[in-house]
Amino acid sequence: MCTNQYGRKSMKGNKATTTAVCGLFAVAAVLGSLGGCGQGTSSSEAASGKTGTYHGEAQGFGGVVSADVTFDNGKITDVVLTGDSETPTVGGAALDELKNQVLEAGSADIDGVSGATMTSNGVKQAVQAAIDATEEGTAAASASDTALTFNAGTYTGTSEGYNGPVKLDVTFSDSGIDDIQVKTSSETAHVGDVAYDIMFADAKEAGGSGIDSVSGATFTSRAIKAALDDAAQQAGVSDLSAFQKKTVEHTAGDPIDETFDVVVVGGGGAGLAAAAQAVQNGDSVIVVEENAEIGGNTLVSGGQFQSVMPYLVWDPEDPEATEGTWDYNGKTYTKLKATQGQLSVLKTILNWSEEPFDPTYFDTHEYVAGEIDTLSQAGVHQEYLPTLQALKKEIQAYVDYAEPKLAAGDSESDLTLFSTVNLHIFQTYYGGLRRSADGSEWIYGNYDLVSQFINDGQGLKEWLEDQGSLFADDKQLTLIGALWYRENQNLGCDLDGDGVTDATGNWGTYFMPLSNTVMSADGNEIMTRTKAENLIIEEGKVTGVTGTQYDGTPVTLHANKGVVLATGGYAANIQMVVDDNEYWDPEYLTTGIKTTNRSSLQGDGITMGEEAGASVTGMGFPQMMPISWVDNGNLAFGGGQYAVYINPTTGRRFVDESAERDVLSLGEFTNGVEYNGTKGVFLEITNANTAIGVPYPYDKYEKGQVVEISHDDVENRVYYVSSAEDIQKVLDQYGMTASPEDIYDTIRQYDEAYLNDETPSDGIKKSAWNATVGTVDENGEYKLAGELLRIRVMAPSTHHTMGGLVVDTKRHVLNSDGTVIQGLYAAGEVTGGIHAGNRLGGNAIVEVLVSGRTAADAIDEDNK
Repeated sequence: MCTNQYGRKSMKGNKATTTAVCGLFAVAAVLGSLGGCGQGTSSSEAASGKTGTYHGEAQGFGGVVSADVTFDNGKITDVVLTGDSETPTVGGAALDELKNQVLEAGSADIDGVSGATMTSNGVKQAVQAAIDATEEGTAAASASDTALTFNAGTYTGTSEGYNGPVKLDVTFSDSGIDDIQVKTSSETAHVGDVAYDIMFADAKEAGGSGIDSVSGATFTSRAIKAALDDAAQQAGVSDLSAFQKKTVEHTAGDPIDETFDVVVVGGGGAGLAAAAQAVQNGDSVIVVEENAEIGGNTLVSGGQFQSVMPYLVWDPEDPEATEGTWDYNGKTYTKLKATQGQLSVLKTILNWSEEPFDPTYFDTHEYVAGEIDTLSQAGVHQEYLPTLQALKKEIQAYVDYAEPKLAAGDSESDLTLFSTVNLHIFQTYYGGLRRSADGSEWIYGNYDLVSQFINDGQGLKEWLEDQGSLFADDKQLTLIGALWYRENQNLGCDLDGDGVTDATGNWGTYFMPLSNTVMSADGNEIMTRTKAENLIIEEGKVTGVTGTQYDGTPVTLHANKGVVLATGGYAANIQMVVDDNEYWDPEYLTTGIKTTNRSSLQGDGITMGEEAGASVTGMGFPQMMPISWVDNGNLAFGGGQYAVYINPTTGRRFVDESAERDVLSLGEFTNGVEYNGTKGVFLEITNANTAIGVPYPYDKYEKGQVVEISHDDVENRVYYVSSAEDIQKVLDQYGMTASPEDIYDTIRQYDEAYLNDETPSDGIKKSAWNATVGTVDENGEYKLAGELLRIRVMAPSTHHTMGGLVVDTKRHVLNSDGTVIQGLYAAGEVTGGIHAGNRLGGNAIVEVLVSGRTAADAIDEDNK
C-alpha cells in the first residue's frame, strides 16, 4: 500500500498504556544508586507480626515519594505508592512496576526500574521507612511537624544540572533558610533558569527541599533540590530526611474565566507565531503555556530554519554573477559557493523517473532508506510531478553552466551554490518518502501542505526582521540531516533598531520579538504554568478551553473566533512513541531510549483534538536525532559535512554523514554498540579546530561566528586526542573494540578522497562535505599524525514526531470524514501529514512559524 499521510487511519483508541518505562532521564542513574536505602532491615519480617497500614516517605526524582504499606501478620499484602512530582513518563510510569516488585520481594530489597533510578531509590527508602515504622508502632512523623536545626551561616551546595554544575549559596538561620543565591550555573536561559526564583521562594517558605519541581525545567529542579540538600548537610541539619520532605502546599485561587478572540494552547514557536499574527490581524489573544516560560521545544532546538534566499544563490538570468541584492533591504551580498557532492545529487534528480511511483520496484531491488540512486528509479507520486519537471529544467540550466567550468579545471566548490524553492519541495518529499518496518506501507508528505509551508516560508525572514529579529543575512548554512545549504542562521534581536543586540539565541530571535508583538496591544495575555486540559464544544463548535494552573486554580478561556492547538509533539512520551511505532525495528526503539525533548512534550494537544473528534495521521513514524549525547540524550548539535562517523567495533565509516536523520540513526543502531543501556553508540571524529556551530555549548560564538573553540574534554561526551594511545583510552572507557590504527586509516582514506574530489575507498559516497579531519598546510602538505582531533560520543534519541492531527492548508483540524471541526485550528508539531517518514533538519522551525501564521490568518478569514 502506498498512501500520502491523509490516507492513514486514525490511531484514536489505539494507544495502550503499559507499565514499561522509558529511559528519558537515565542520566539520573549516575546521580543515585539503588543501594543504600536506609539502615533498617529490608525484610517485611521486621514487622514483627504487625497488622495494619504504615506510612513512609523519601526523596524521589522530582519530589517526595510516599509508600503506604499494608501488613498482615508481618507480611506485606498491599502497597500504595504516590509520586505526584515524578516525571509522568519515567518515574511516574515506573510506580506500578515498583509496586509489583515490592509485593513479590515482600520487602524493600528490589531491583528497581532501569531509567527511573532516582524514583526507584525513593520507593525503596519509602517502603523501608514504612517497615521501620512497624518497629516503632507508628507511621513516620509528618515532616511539617519536625522542627529542624542548623548551624547558622552560608554554605555552598553543589549538584549536577542540565548543562553542568549548579552551585547555590544557601544562608541558614539556626531554624530555617534565610536566603538562596545562584553562585554558578550554566542552565539554559528561559528553560532551566526560570526554576530558580520559583523554587527559591518555595524552599525558604518550606524550610526544606521537598518542594515541587517546575514544569519544563526538570533537570534544573532536581539540581536545585540536590544542592539544597548538600548545603543543609554542610550546615549540620538535624534531620536530613525531614528536610527533604518539607514542602509548601499551594492553595488554588479563585476560578479564572476570561474571553478573547483567539485562544492559543502552547507557547512554543507555532503558538507565538499564531498569537503574533492574530494580534497583527487585530484580534485579542491569550497564550496558555504549561511551562514556567514560553518557548517550548523551539527554544532548545538548533534555531536555524530552511528557506532559500535567492539573492545568495545561482541566478539563471545572470549565471556569472558573484553578488546579489536583497530587495527587502536593498543591500548587496556575495553569492555563496557550492560544496563537493552536490552536483551528483542534482544529476540524480535530473534522471529521476517520471513514471507513477511503483512500490513493487523494490520487490526486485533492495530498499535502503535515503539511497536516492535506487529510489529515483521507482518513480514519483504524481502530485509532485510538476515540481519535479520544473526542477529538472532548473537543474539542466545549472549543469550547462557548471560542466564547462569543471572541464576547464574548476572544482565543484568554485561554482555558485544552486538552490531553488522547487529543490526544497522535492527534497522534503523524497527525504520523507519512507517504507514501514514490515514493508507493507509507504508514507510521504501531503503535497499541498509541503508546498504551502515552503512557499510561504519565503517571506518568513522578512516578517521576523520587521519585528526586530536578526539573522546572518549573508549565509545559507546546513545542519544535521538538512540535505542542502539553505539554513538561515538566527542571531537574536534588536527591538528598537539602535544597532545593539537586545538578546541572542532562539529566545532573542523568536520569542522576545513575537511576545513583544503579542503584548503590544492592551488586554492580551501570556498565561504560564497553566495546563490546558479540555476543549469546550458548544453546538458542534470549539469555543474555548479549560485547564488548571500549577496551584490548582481552575481556568476557563472562551474564544470568540477560534482555538489554536500548538502544543508540540510527543517525543518525550516514550511509551506513546513505542506503542505507535511502525517504522523502527523494535529491537532499537524501546522504552529505554532517551529523548532530546523537554519533559512537557507528551502529546496533550493530540489527545485533546482526538477527544473533539479529530483524526490523526503518520503516528507510526517518529524521528530520531542521530547526534544526541550518550549520557542523557540531549541534542549535541552540529552537522555531518565536516565529520566522519566511526563504527566503534570496526573503526570504519558506515554512513554518508550528510544524509537524512533517519538514515544516520538507522546506521548508528546497526553499527553502533550498546553502552549503559543506550543503543547505537558511535564515534564522531572531527578536527579539533573545526567549529561545530551555533548553539554548541562548549565553544564561544558572537554574532553567529566562532570566537573560541574549546579543547577541553567534557566527561562522558567530548574527548580531544592526538595519538593512538589517546584514542585507545576513549575506546577502553566505552568497551569499544576498534583499533586506533584502523580509525586513523579510515580518516586518512576519507581525507584523501575529499582532496581528490573522489568517492572514499570504502564506497560510501558523501553528498556534501567541506573539510578534512587532518590538516593541509599552505604548501598543500597533508598531515594527520599528531593532529589534535575531537571525538564526540553520541547515539540516537527521539526528537520529532511527524504524526499528529490532520489539518488542511488553512490549518483547520479535520475529523475522520475530512470535515472541518468548526473553531479548531492546529499548528506545528501537533499536526501530521507534512514531514511523513523523516523530517529534514531545519524544516521544523520554518513549518511551525508558517503554520502558526496560517492558522491565525484562517481565523481572521473565517470570521469576516
